[in-house]
Amino acid sequence: MKTKVILVDDEVLITDLLSGFLERNENMEVLNTYNSGLDFLENLEHLTVLPDVLLIDFRIGDIDGVELLRRIRLLGIPTPIILMSSHYNDGLIGFMVKSGFAAFIPKNTKPTDLIEIISEVNSKGFYMKPEQFALLREQMTSKNHLFTPDLKLALSDREIEVMRLIAQQKTAKEIADILFISPKTVEGHKNSLFLKTGVKNVVGLIVYGVQQKILNIDEIIVD
Repeated sequence: MKTKVILVDDEVLITDLLSGFLERNENMEVLNTYNSGLDFLENLEHLTVLPDVLLIDFRIGDIDGVELLRRIRLLGIPTPIILMSSHYNDGLIGFMVKSGFAAFIPKNTKPTDLIEIISEVNSKGFYMKPEQFALLREQMTSKNHLFTPDLKLALSDREIEVMRLIAQQKTAKEIADILFISPKTVEGHKNSLFLKTGVKNVVGLIVYGVQQKILNIDEIIVD
């Protein structure tokens, strides 16, 4: 099954080039491209088919990527979002994780690498380079926690099992096979974890697990 993608960038050349490249890959399908964040939001509520992954620019012209993500989530749409930036800075990785992005990448990422990133975000819910994770580890082990959730509800043993497997980069299907449950049940546990911890995505969940000493930082796998 093809991974369905929507591109949002105010540079027509960028959306045209990326769209053309992705469409030539047999595993990718570009549903649409937008050169205005506000136009995208206006059309989003009326889409009959939602994308598996959203690829958006940090500065779109009429709205920035962080605000665009916030408005998308207000519409109740959980699609993972990859944020691109021509002014990429590794130091922003903690902020991007806290904001809820599934990946944060430079705009000059190689097209072949972009295919891999999109595929990984679609299957695992996030993508992070080892160098990015190294910086995140420093923030996770510092006194200034990235997350201070409002909800501190007790996690069940099964939810902790799911969290550990997510930290090992297992897909929902792989987790389901390991725990002898359905992928739908896995997604239910994941959603419950998000609700109880107050985080916005898989990376945030892993960070929360480390900060709360549920996960050991050395057991987290980042390829």
